[in-house]
Amino acid sequence: MTRGAVDARDARIIGEWITGRHASFRRAVFCAPGAPVEPAAAAVTGDDVLLVPSDTAIESAAHVVRFDGAFDEVGDVLHVAGHAVELQHYAAAAYVELVGPTAMRFLDADGWRAFLADADLARAAGVFTSPMTDPRLRLADADVFDDPFASTAPRALHVHADGHLTAGAQGAVLGLADDLAGVLASQCSRWEALAGIVAPADLTRDLSARPWLGRFVHAAELAGVLRLEASDSRIDGFGWSAAPDEGQDGGGVARADGPFLVRTPDGVLLVDLRTRRRQRLPEQTVRVVATLQASADATAAADRLARTERLSAEAARALCAEAERLLGVRPGVPAAADSVAVGAGA
Repeated sequence: MTRGAVDARDARIIGEWITGRHASFRRAVFCAPGAPVEPAAAAVTGDDVLLVPSDTAIESAAHVVRFDGAFDEVGDVLHVAGHAVELQHYAAAAYVELVGPTAMRFLDADGWRAFLADADLARAAGVFTSPMTDPRLRLADADVFDDPFASTAPRALHVHADGHLTAGAQGAVLGLADDLAGVLASQCSRWEALAGIVAPADLTRDLSARPWLGRFVHAAELAGVLRLEASDSRIDGFGWSAAPDEGQDGGGVARADGPFLVRTPDGVLLVDLRTRRRQRLPEQTVRVVATLQASADATAAADRLARTERLSAEAARALCAEAERLLGVRPGVPAAADSVAVGAGA
């Protein structure tokens, strides 16, 4: 059951707020029922979103989204913009009956370990579990995995009923509600949005050991779109590698949101989730794309390609440049994250 009039703009905002992938606003502040609202209303600006209980009388420069219900405990339902969104524990999401849109949070160490187990399974065997592919489920704070060690100003804050302010609903405590303006002007690592579920040192160690987690999150979305569980198709980097020198260290991992190589019975496709473009590639182009994406920069990619394809350095550089220009494929990012010291000192 939904409450209130359907509002397409606010419904889109809620989806972006849950995943952390903000496209129609800059920052979001969620004030739980009973939480102090005035500091948040005064701190946010016209590019921001303020989510408050529907019975709250408040004025703010931000776009105000009003809701009923709650969104902190398993089973809570948020009624907003004519829609209802349920909150579930990641580890239980595959076993509960879904009656509509549902957000998954890790909430604790069990949820985090279940997520890592699903990611490791996909990486090794190309099997994507239903919590990550079901279109009715949305992973909360999914944007963290795109670049977890980047230091940025907070993009999503959560004001709790006791007045504490956290980096997202399951993140590190950053202060109290009255500190909100200063926190918005500060910098923090994106992984801090998950620092409330496990010890920071454990969290950063797990993230460092799996620099491909962002890629996994997007690959799972693609697997759901393509319904890979019902086919023999495989996604590069997950149970199958298109790289001609598989097992060789290229110093990089594919960018989280870059196009994907997908092996199908009819050939290999390059699929871009951002543009929804699909195109079949010849075999050599597949190897060029795979090498470029798995290398830390274009120079390393060209060197690898020259070796594996027995090409001149000039020819290899030209092929890499063509892949970037014509296919929108970019080199990967360094596989080693400068994160161990961060986690140990947190």
